[in-house]
Amino acid sequence: MNDADIFADAVNFYLYGGEKVVKPNSLKPLNSDLLLHVFGHDDEAKKRKGKDKAVERYRDVMRQWNVMEDDSCAYAIFGIEAQTKTHYGMPIRSILNDALQYALQAEALHAFHRSEGGEESSEEFLSGMHRTDRLAPVITLCIHFGPEPWDGALSLRELIALPDERLSPYIQDYKVLLIEPSRIGDEDFQKFSTSLGDVLRFMKAAPDKRKLKELLNGNEVYQKLDRKAARVIRDCANVRINVGTGKKVVNVCKGWEDAIEDAREEVRKEEREAAQEREKNSIISNSIEIYREMVLPETDIRQRIMLKYTLTEQEADSYMLSQSA
Repeated sequence: MNDADIFADAVNFYLYGGEKVVKPNSLKPLNSDLLLHVFGHDDEAKKRKGKDKAVERYRDVMRQWNVMEDDSCAYAIFGIEAQTKTHYGMPIRSILNDALQYALQAEALHAFHRSEGGEESSEEFLSGMHRTDRLAPVITLCIHFGPEPWDGALSLRELIALPDERLSPYIQDYKVLLIEPSRIGDEDFQKFSTSLGDVLRFMKAAPDKRKLKELLNGNEVYQKLDRKAARVIRDCANVRINVGTGKKVVNVCKGWEDAIEDAREEVRKEEREAAQEREKNSIISNSIEIYREMVLPETDIRQRIMLKYTLTEQEADSYMLSQSA
């Protein structure tokens, strides 16, 4: 998701229906480590609380979108959280991440006003912001790369157990903006303009081997897929694809077929090993039975099978106990 083309593609798909509104070259990387001193700009609060209380969060990827509006530059801040498994607290995580980003903007405004040294009203001094100040919008998308459907809450309301339904109108909500393979219609994948759409389409089909076979059969896109995208498929869909180190493109179709054959060979190997183990158990059990018919002492029998079949004392005891049963 650090790739500007991929990032812009995700934003354009969700916010603009695939229209290329956000251009990759208009996205400026932002530090994804959010550190906020909660009482940082209020000297009185510092005295009351003793020390600043630091809140720190790490976001996956953040970009500032610079766009010209009426001959001036306007901004929006986009964040993307990539998940391979459902995060059951994602609404809370989204709230905290976005709130910290807004708070950092407010801190920056406060620092700017103080550096200007102009007169401030008591309200402006208390707020750290002026009445005409405005913040850049913060929008966070969550992209689920896992092959299994997202089964967690997509809003704060879903996480709250109300003791009284009359409280409901007063509970603020916060929604997760989710891009998830199983929720994307087959016709909507064409709205992506990068390999992100190919990855998500693969993830949608991955749980159903028949659908996955249909998707890959003769599909040139997956015969020459970008190596980074192939790595995501390999790691998130748990498909054993050899992506190599010097390759720019990867044949996912062949890799998937090879993985199926490897899995079949693994099954055959396990079946052979199981058959060999059953045969060994049968032979050892027959030997114990013969020795007992010869009325040999149990200690002597144990010693004989240990030497003959290279067993430990514990293994020999287990066989003898099983045979006795």
